[in-house]
Amino acid sequence: MKEINKLSMVYLLCDCNNFFVSCEKIFRPDLKNRPVAVLSNNDGIVVSRSNETKNLGIAMGSPVFKIQDKINRYKIETFSSNFSLYLNISNRVMLCLESFCQDIEVYSVDEAFLCFKNITEAEAIKTAKKIRACVLKQIGITVGIGVATSKTLAKLANHYAKINSYTGGIFSALSDDKRQKILIESPLKEIWGIGPSSEEKLTNEGFKTAYSLSKADPEVMRKKYNINLARTINELNGIDCIESIVDSDCQNQIMWSRSFKNRLTKIDDIYEAVANYVSCACEKLRSLELYAKKMALFIRTSYFGNAKKYSNEIAICLEYPCSDTRVFASAAKILLDRIFVDGYEYAKAGIILYEFTDSRTFQSDLFNKAPNQSELNKNNNLMNAVDKINKDNKDTIYLGAVHSLTKVENKKKDKINKDHFSKRYTASFDELPEVF
Repeated sequence: MKEINKLSMVYLLCDCNNFFVSCEKIFRPDLKNRPVAVLSNNDGIVVSRSNETKNLGIAMGSPVFKIQDKINRYKIETFSSNFSLYLNISNRVMLCLESFCQDIEVYSVDEAFLCFKNITEAEAIKTAKKIRACVLKQIGITVGIGVATSKTLAKLANHYAKINSYTGGIFSALSDDKRQKILIESPLKEIWGIGPSSEEKLTNEGFKTAYSLSKADPEVMRKKYNINLARTINELNGIDCIESIVDSDCQNQIMWSRSFKNRLTKIDDIYEAVANYVSCACEKLRSLELYAKKMALFIRTSYFGNAKKYSNEIAICLEYPCSDTRVFASAAKILLDRIFVDGYEYAKAGIILYEFTDSRTFQSDLFNKAPNQSELNKNNNLMNAVDKINKDNKDTIYLGAVHSLTKVENKKKDKINKDHFSKRYTASFDELPEVF
């Protein structure tokens, strides 16, 4: 009897196709086979496209004002980002995936690695087919699935499955011939972890595809570049090198940024926006039960048009790890004062919280007075109380710094074309789907 070859570890990367658009189409069957696009918060750029929209030549990140003629000509249905709906659908997808595998690593809102041990290729493919059918039936979302012995290969296999219809949305790179096939057909830019800068350097050295890079000596490339590239090469050869992406260390930053609906020229207006971003980021930080030691802030003008261009960023290190919105809002004011330059029309700002820890334990500075632990506990309790109140009634309590912004944004919402906003079908009792 032929011995069945069981693999010690197999990854199934499940990735929802055109996720934001797919969420909108669940409750709009009339949009089937029609071009659809989801826009960024302020309807500035395209952040998700249906296949029909892609076929019209509209690229991801396209500014709306540049493609408005195509939107009108081809009657492309556009939606403003409805994150309440998308996050709720994402949670449903992940729950469905968990019914097949308890060892799941959520990579993003629409992607997750399912980790199986001691499984054959036939069993892995059979499971992938069941997963795909289940998600489509229970949620109404189509997923692509890549199967491999490393996460990097699984990502490539997933991409290959999506762009080649003959795969049925599933591609396995477990056999060596199929592994080499996707490596040969995958350019460097499709490799997980290879950014534009690395791609340019590697291309200049003669590496054109994932296959050519997989033939490089990992140790030589580690000395020449870094250990991450050496790991990538091993991953391309099916060697599992990437540690769990759900470890606390992997949640290494929280970024919150938005493009302004209208250009801002006054520092006070920009600070109101930044204070709002700080509030949202700190709320997220507390939900993860983490503290941050550092914060970065950036501002910039638009990349487009003839107006003067300016961008800058700056960072600050706090005296102790913190999750208090008030502390970071004060720090943001200091940072903004340092980099704001009058005379420009600002289009975007953002903040990044990083250097996380799961406790407030820290090495105090010899020349600084240690903070009062009792006061820190009081502040922590206050922030938790605010989060609890706002959980059921959003924006019931907020910083005075965002008060003006909140009123302005509410006024803007009243003027926005309501046709761009879909209902929060699964996230609000007031917006449940209607059956006629």
